[in-house]
Amino acid sequence: MRSTGWWIAALVLLGVARTPAVAAGAADLFAGFQTKSSDPVQVDAQTLEVYEEGKERIAVFTGNVVVKRGDTTLKATSIKLHQDLQGKSDAFSKIEADGGVSVRSKDQTLTGKTAVVDMVANSIVVSGGVVLSQGPNVLTGTRLVVDLNTGRARLEGETVRGVFTPSTSQ
Repeated sequence: MRSTGWWIAALVLLGVARTPAVAAGAADLFAGFQTKSSDPVQVDAQTLEVYEEGKERIAVFTGNVVVKRGDTTLKATSIKLHQDLQGKSDAFSKIEADGGVSVRSKDQTLTGKTAVVDMVANSIVVSGGVVLSQGPNVLTGTRLVVDLNTGRARLEGETVRGVFTPSTSQ
């Protein structure tokens, strides 16, 4: 799914008339972690704890955690992977990342203090010093909320800032 809607909304909000190359969107950064992806998930960490809580299995990776799936790499101090034990799939239902979260896919990067990717609600929430960039184009704020169903996103903060470099090609 290629979602540019939230970038367009952010650019309109900021008064930018033309969507620059950065318009690929935050949803694309997490595309590899969506349930429809068939790519394997590779997780590297210093420790792993697995337990069941209610109807979920939770795997908690800590210490320099790196999760890769397809073109997407997620890094954080700790990551919790939630799996619904009663679901028909072995896919993760939620990913919670904490501590210096960084997501990279191709030329896009998203950083923040925490991130929650909820596959059931089909949403992404990144909080704490959010920086979203593609090449020289950058958006910053305090909290980013993306609805993957609609492609709508909201970047919040005391000050939301966008720096957009026009393309030199015609």
